[in-house]
This record gives sequence, C-alpha cells and structure tokens, in this order.
Amino acid sequence: MRGYNILMVEDDVVIGDILQKILQREGYNVCWKTNGSGVIQVIREMDMVIMDVMLPGEDGYQLSKRIKQLGLQIPIIFLSARSDMESKLQGLTIGEDYMVKPYDPRELLLRMKKMLEQHYGTFTQINHVYIDAERRRVFLTSLQHEVDFTAIERKIFFYLYDNRDRILTKDQFLDYLWQLEDRNPNIVNVHIKKIRAKIKDNEGIMIQNLYGEGYRLNTYNKKCN
Repeated sequence: MRGYNILMVEDDVVIGDILQKILQREGYNVCWKTNGSGVIQVIREMDMVIMDVMLPGEDGYQLSKRIKQLGLQIPIIFLSARSDMESKLQGLTIGEDYMVKPYDPRELLLRMKKMLEQHYGTFTQINHVYIDAERRRVFLTSLQHEVDFTAIERKIFFYLYDNRDRILTKDQFLDYLWQLEDRNPNIVNVHIKKIRAKIKDNEGIMIQNLYGEGYRLNTYNKKCN
C-alpha cells in the first residue's frame, strides 16, 4: 500500500534530502525532522520512524524511548554510523531494526516494505481511508487512527466495500442486514450518514447517494494527502 506516513529524523541535510526524495518517489509521505524538536507533536500521525542515532541534543535512542512510552506501536528503524555490536544491540532492543551507514537505499526500502506489511497487514487505500478487508478494520489518514464503527456500521461499510463501484439498493441493504426484521428504509440512510461522518466523507464523495437508486462506494477518485 502506498501512502504510509514516514517520520524521518536525520540531522545530515545531504543524507536527509536524498533519502526524502527516494521515499517520496516510492509513494511514501515523509515528515523530515533534523532533531527531536516537534517529533512528539506529530508522532501520532506516523506509521513508521526512520531514526538517526547521533542527533544534536537528545539522541535517537532517547527520543525513541519517549515515543515507545506513549504506547504507540510504531516500528522504528535506526540508521547509524555506529557499527559496534553494543550499539546494534541497543538499537534492536529499543526499535525494530538497525542499519549501519553507509547503506544501500534498496535494502532499506525492502526492509521497510516487509516491516510495514508485517506490522500492519495489507491495506487498500481509497482517498484518505485505509481498509484492511481481511481483518475488517478501517483507518483514517494514518494507521494510528482506527475508525470506531458500531457492529452494524462495520457490516454496512464492508457490504459497500465488498461491492465497491456497484450501486446497492436500499432493499439489498435490508435483505443483507435485517432480513425478517422491521424493513424501514430510513434506517439505511441514518447509518450511512453516521458512517460518512466517521470516515470524514460528509459530502458523499466516497459513499455516493444515487437518488432513486441507492448507494455506491467509489474507488476511482483516489489520492494521497
């Protein structure tokens, strides 16, 4: 899945500029910091951290410990010129991976890809929404922000997703959801409205209402924020 939010903490401007361009070319959204200032303020929006160890002021190990103390399950890859075993062991204890500079960017990209897939699974991105169809989970903007659906809202959303780009009538919703229960078509409208609010689709771009026909979940209007 393209569009992961990557926090890169690197004080070397030359290295940082090259790495940022490489990551962006691969489809990642990169937030670059040259030290620990402002990291905690943005960390909840991030899906992975690429962390230099030797930083001005607070080093990468200390900064990563503060991130972990927030209780966020964000994978951290350390990049460091330190090649001694103690530094590697410390990095692997605090974070999830450790690479010694200089490194081949292709190796870093492969490690990132495998770690993101292992950590988050396989996702489909539609606009700003990330969908894990296998686990029936939905996230906004970042994989740290899971949508808090009720059971019925989740069922409706994934009924739309499983039939994406197709029009579903209210009768189809009622047959799928309520079967022999009270068939009040307005209840579909109520739940769709709540779902739209939770996924920040109040204008109905992603879940479209086709008057007189039904609802459709559109996948063709994709973008990365």
